[in-house]
Amino acid sequence: MARFLAVIFGVWLSVMHTQNLYAQVNIGGTLVDTSTVISGIDIPWTIIWGPDNHIWMTERFGRVSRVNPQTGQQQVLLTLTDCQASGESGLLGMALYPSFVDTPWMYLVYTYLTGSAIRERLVRYTYSEVGGQLSSPVVLLNDIPGNTTHNGSRLLFLPDRSLLMTTGDAQIQSAPLNLQQLPGKVLRMRPDGSVPADNPFPGNLVYTYGHRNAQGMFHHPLNGKVYISEHGPTTDDEVNVLTPGGNYGWPTVAGFCDQPTETQYCAQNNVREPMIAWTPTMAPGGMMWYSSSALPVFRNKILLTALKNARLYVLSLQNDTGVVVSEVQYLTNWYGRLRDVCADPAGNLYLATNGNSWSNTQPYTHRIVKIAPRNTTSLPHESDTNIRLKVYPNPVNSESKVEVPVEWIGRTLECVEPSGRVVATQTIEQERFSPKLTDLANGIYFLRIHNTSNLVKVQINNRR
Repeated sequence: MARFLAVIFGVWLSVMHTQNLYAQVNIGGTLVDTSTVISGIDIPWTIIWGPDNHIWMTERFGRVSRVNPQTGQQQVLLTLTDCQASGESGLLGMALYPSFVDTPWMYLVYTYLTGSAIRERLVRYTYSEVGGQLSSPVVLLNDIPGNTTHNGSRLLFLPDRSLLMTTGDAQIQSAPLNLQQLPGKVLRMRPDGSVPADNPFPGNLVYTYGHRNAQGMFHHPLNGKVYISEHGPTTDDEVNVLTPGGNYGWPTVAGFCDQPTETQYCAQNNVREPMIAWTPTMAPGGMMWYSSSALPVFRNKILLTALKNARLYVLSLQNDTGVVVSEVQYLTNWYGRLRDVCADPAGNLYLATNGNSWSNTQPYTHRIVKIAPRNTTSLPHESDTNIRLKVYPNPVNSESKVEVPVEWIGRTLECVEPSGRVVATQTIEQERFSPKLTDLANGIYFLRIHNTSNLVKVQINNRR
């Protein structure tokens, strides 16, 4: 079952890690500042960089908050009264609708009780900036079998605005390979929870199947593929590339098709093998694609948090394909178990910690940690004197212009979502030009010049 990749160890740091709230260290040749944004929280399961330059966070016992990354101030938006948090169950995945500024929908996955049975549901809430509340819940999926372990569940919007949701097998061995059952799957739906017409199985939410417990997911901005991280049993934690309609083998297959009991089933059922698997297991959590140049050691690589192994895995791909060519591990045992990771548009990283145990044995002792290039701030302001990138009018439309200094001709203009994902680029050919942004959905973005600190917040207003 196990297939090993040559792992690059020996990442040396210039200083020893301490428990201080603030420290400077060297990671891969980049001097960075590390600090605690907020502490005293209870298992932050999902963290997202929001369009308001705040961290949006779920805590497993049922709380949703906005956290100011500069001050650490926490604004509670919702506390679920029916959330069942025991073992690994509770409030899990969260996603913001792609045009959240215009349509402020938040999607949440959490477990609840029906009698003594644990079930899982997907609910859409509407956010009101006035009063800072989530209200008007709409249940999109309900009564999904759950358990104290193996519940999934990550949420991810694709560029076409369909929503992906991972579900764990809920310890039901017969479910992952059964297309009529929802556990052990990646589901794809419209924003209202209905089945898209182009799903691989007509009239069925199932997008891929044969999964055990996927707890990380991201969309690659360059090759368009979706990657998930998945917990194995006592062997074979995996990262998989999703193929619509694909069978990923569990529970018949764990990891690669390399055992006598697996090879025949794999050949007959076109099983999709992982791009990488770990034995012994390391317990993969959240993951993302890091595209910023702020931390060069991570640029254009997959960042994957690990719970059991308490570290950050950095995976390099071959020409943006599904082939892993190197793996490096950072921050080993610095902060305990790492649950999730996100980045702001300036390239600063944020890590959600998960204590020293898989279960909630130490509530309210977890935190969010920031890793930033030395002596940088999260986001410069447009009024700062060092900002030489000008955009007008703003909100941006088809008539807007960008102005840059003449020495920047030949550089690359990048348009970045609040999550840190680069969604558009163009080469600068003159000092004053029109940005090529007409294909983007309305919303808040950031424009930046590659390899500079200049960053301007804009609102795209493509009327259509």
